Amino acid sequence: MPKEQTIIDFEIIWKKINGSLTTDEEILLSQWLDEHPTHPKYLEKALRHYREGLKPGVNKAETEKAWRKLKNRGLKIDRTFSRRRITVAAAVITILLIIPFLLPSKRVKDKSIAIHKGEPIKPGSNKATLILDDGSVYDLTSSKKLLISEGGSEIKSEGDKLEYTEKESLHKEVKYNTLSIPRGGEFFLQLADGTKVWLNSETVLRYPIQFAGIERRVELSGEAFFEVTRNEKVPFIVESNDQSVKVLGTEFNISSYKENPIVYTTLVKGSVEVFARNKPDIKQILVPNEQSSMNKARGEMTKRHVDPYQYVAWREGRFVFDDQTLGEIMKILSKWYNVEVTFDREDLKDIRFTGNLKRYADFGELLKKIEKTDEVAFSIENNKITIR
Repeated sequence: MPKEQTIIDFEIIWKKINGSLTTDEEILLSQWLDEHPTHPKYLEKALRHYREGLKPGVNKAETEKAWRKLKNRGLKIDRTFSRRRITVAAAVITILLIIPFLLPSKRVKDKSIAIHKGEPIKPGSNKATLILDDGSVYDLTSSKKLLISEGGSEIKSEGDKLEYTEKESLHKEVKYNTLSIPRGGEFFLQLADGTKVWLNSETVLRYPIQFAGIERRVELSGEAFFEVTRNEKVPFIVESNDQSVKVLGTEFNISSYKENPIVYTTLVKGSVEVFARNKPDIKQILVPNEQSSMNKARGEMTKRHVDPYQYVAWREGRFVFDDQTLGEIMKILSKWYNVEVTFDREDLKDIRFTGNLKRYADFGELLKKIEKTDEVAFSIENNKITIR
């Protein structure tokens, strides 16, 4: 007897439409999409129906017809929703399956991925290099453990995380450690004040072994998610390139890679103050679901309302893309899978996609999902990817 399919509550679909899903609901929706091949197909058909002309404000007959189709496909409907919500919901279903937008390219006849030689490309894993204040270097991997004392703190690693425990001391030494994450790596760090930091690939964080004085200051290059322990008397400051972020205790993500012209700060919880280091009068105060963008060359800063899950999903094992170019997507994937990417034509970089994918999936399987759009094809030779 075939396994009964899970019915997803329509409220989750509705909240996704409005960008108000919680982290747990986002995970539930992703699991539902992965559970059975008919689920993403249903969403794909719903989006196609919308793109072909069904939009808010259509006549009642069209709305009722679309709504009946939704109900008949196995969604659990919350009967308390208003008719206005039903109209919009029938028209604006959000799709998480990879689908190309706006810029169709010439179709490629041979869409099969050609792996000429080399082992399958695996996703990143826990790996990091710890550099102590005296210059000592330690390789942190999933198979190595570390337990040392430095500057009045105990430093412990289990291979997937690094933790600092502050010891009682009359005279705190201000010493700095550096944690460096390579391409194809990630790592978790807990600072001496209890602040938690998730570091993404190609990221470097410099921080004091234990905090002393009137502020808690760290330096970031790359991408990290911070869950800062609250201390209203001692603010926490993250310096990244030409930007500074000042908080008392909150949750936020910073993407500040050297090769990218923009520094993005996305707030999940609490509030933060973002300002240009050399121009402190240029600043933004962020509230949850807001993102600041600072142009490093011009020193200009703007902010906008966003769904933060798209920017923090990497911490929970997902890649979430919302109308992003293939060029942007492949930059992100190349860091995580440690591959080199080239395009046959420059215009292929501009094809736009929306999608929600597993971060720990085999790279070849991930590329096959993109190839199903019929927009591009991939060739793989060792760790070199060619897009045509």
